[in-house]
Amino acid sequence: MPLRFSLALALVLALAGCDGSTDGPLRPDSGMMSLPDSGGDVSETTYHGDLRPILAANCMTCHEEGGVAPFALETYEQAVEVAERMEEVTRDRIMPPFLADNSGECNTWSNHRGLTDDEIAVFEQWVLDGKLEGDPTTPDPERAVLPELPSVDLTLEMPTYAIDASEDDDYRCFVVETGLTEDQYVTGYDVHPGNVQRVHHVIVYNPIDADAVAAAEALDAEHGAVGDGYPCFGGPLVQAPPMVLWAPGAGATRFPRNTGVQVLAGIKQIIQVHYNNLVEDSPNEDRTIIELSTRESATPAYIYPLADGDLNLPPRMEEVVESNRTSFSFLPIPVRVWGAFPHMHTLGRSLSVEIHHSEGGDQCLIEVPPWDFNWQLAYWLDEPITITDTDAATITCRYNTMERDTEVNWGDGTEDEMCLNFVYVTP
Repeated sequence: MPLRFSLALALVLALAGCDGSTDGPLRPDSGMMSLPDSGGDVSETTYHGDLRPILAANCMTCHEEGGVAPFALETYEQAVEVAERMEEVTRDRIMPPFLADNSGECNTWSNHRGLTDDEIAVFEQWVLDGKLEGDPTTPDPERAVLPELPSVDLTLEMPTYAIDASEDDDYRCFVVETGLTEDQYVTGYDVHPGNVQRVHHVIVYNPIDADAVAAAEALDAEHGAVGDGYPCFGGPLVQAPPMVLWAPGAGATRFPRNTGVQVLAGIKQIIQVHYNNLVEDSPNEDRTIIELSTRESATPAYIYPLADGDLNLPPRMEEVVESNRTSFSFLPIPVRVWGAFPHMHTLGRSLSVEIHHSEGGDQCLIEVPPWDFNWQLAYWLDEPITITDTDAATITCRYNTMERDTEVNWGDGTEDEMCLNFVYVTP
């Protein structure tokens, strides 16, 4: 796969001259709050006394009037309409969305957002008890406060875009200027959608060189007026690893302490936006803004792909398993893995990465048991994993191809698939 090998070469050259240290992973505040004790009997579980505090702490950043979610959960009347569905998706840990296993059997993640077993039980008990309203005069619970950046040093602005509502989903890439006259290290980011109802996720890709930028600009020119962007379902279609991965409800993300991703002066960035058009009464324009914290110097981080680029998925199969082993023999020095960014398309069902240490056996990096293409998330380890040039990694992806009549291969298109996990590494 050209992307993997070109980025591997860049990583070798960069790490060979790098040294640095970090104080440990920064634990982003996920905005979660513990459930207050309602003091009531479990047989009298009510919306106002028991359920609404959980919704306020974990759900209402998206499920609010005018929010990105398809319905609000701010009132009893709104919640009771979807009571059984809420019980189902919380029980199955589909909501709040966090796909990576956080049980500790593989790893735990500093930006985990999810419900405790006790909180999940409240949803079930509320339904069993008859979906009682409780006392409507109960004071409003405190809502989650999303994390913010310590400073905003650089802003990426896409042009105003008329969303293509002819499809249920519109994936668009925009090539934007940074305005940088000197190289900078990005140390954190926040995203402000211009159309909260339709923007489902945002990824900023950092092109590896001027040729990658030129290729993206050529794609832009092929699809309407320059600046209007180009369709990009699976990725930017050029050699550019992801730097920003944002989904609703996440708030600001700060990279592990004293680390950053270098953005070169004069190198434009590529903003991919996924627009969900299954909404009603929403504007059809967007102008999303990405805020970045930057520094002149930092321990350099590199976004390196682990992939199985030789995909040959037969059609009409309930399960197809693909895997690939990657050696880290190109590493000039040991590195630490701080984060993982998994990626598959719509046929994907699960993804896992195993690290094979030459001394010490195997270690699970990430396990995504229920892959969902709609949630492109970044996962940050509680504790980094050290790898050396004698170690290796195996990525394993599982697919269901029952809906396809022909073989499916690697590619960026809607009919293609990927088996890919980027890792955020530092010396």
